[in-house]
Amino acid sequence: MMNKYIDVFNGDADGIFSLIQWRKAYSLTAQDQQILITGVKRDIALVSKIDDELAHLSKITVLDISFDKNQEDVNRVLEHCQSLFYCDHHKADSLFEHPKLTSHINTKPTVCTGLLVNGELKGEHSLWAIAAAFGDGLDSIADKYVAQLGLDTTQRHQLKELGVLVNYNGYGSSVDDLHFSPEELYKRLVSYDTPFDVIVDENSPFRQLKEGYETDIAQAKNSKQLSQEGVIAVILNDAPWARRISGTYGNQLAAENPSQPVIIVTLNAQGSYTISLRAPKEHPHGASKICSKFATGGGREGAAGINQLPVEELDKFLDTVAKYYK
Repeated sequence: MMNKYIDVFNGDADGIFSLIQWRKAYSLTAQDQQILITGVKRDIALVSKIDDELAHLSKITVLDISFDKNQEDVNRVLEHCQSLFYCDHHKADSLFEHPKLTSHINTKPTVCTGLLVNGELKGEHSLWAIAAAFGDGLDSIADKYVAQLGLDTTQRHQLKELGVLVNYNGYGSSVDDLHFSPEELYKRLVSYDTPFDVIVDENSPFRQLKEGYETDIAQAKNSKQLSQEGVIAVILNDAPWARRISGTYGNQLAAENPSQPVIIVTLNAQGSYTISLRAPKEHPHGASKICSKFATGGGREGAAGINQLPVEELDKFLDTVAKYYK
């Protein structure tokens, strides 16, 4: 009998590398049906894309998307599926128990979903987890795993670069902004045994992502900085390159300025701002709390965002961030 597996995952490095670990540990047979549901990084209401018929008798895995943003649909599909495994590190105030639901949610700012999956699998595919942590901006945490595995400086650099590049690919207002759709990128990367194999293969997505990243980051570094005491804030244009680089550039600025919050403000097609907030590395708390005060805002302790911030509320947001971390 054919088994139906529905894999729901965030389109960034953490989501993709989490699923790669999971499917390498729990591989599917030729008779099994795998259905992938994903999207750009900010497309997180993904469980809503599973209708009741699709959910029927399926085994669902959900990785790296907010439980709170999917709670109603999780409750709905549980009535139809065989089982649902949910692993994430975002706020989950609405988490509930159900006989078919297994959840592993940890909202500490020192973890990402890739590391949580790595724990579930007892380090079976930890190289991918390290790349996920680097992609999520958790460099100091990733370095601890690098040391545990005895990796050298070159290997560390390779894992970080791949993590950053795959994470960079996830940002955009739609899949059209991206170099690769997250589904395609997952399918191509999961075929490699290790992240190192991705990097040495000249036909892998690595080189195209690197070229795109270098072009986009150069433009970002020439963008306008906003004046706000105690805060690093940059405004980017309404353009595909800006949407692609926004999150990765935010992570870079946060690493370079560990005592200050970092805000990336991107103009969007709706005439409002898309916000990415990084809490100070030295005090990685409060980002979700701040962004959740504004409509369409949310995230996690160390990093959060607002999908559509009205232009007239930008000063209020900047002031709120500055006062919180003062």
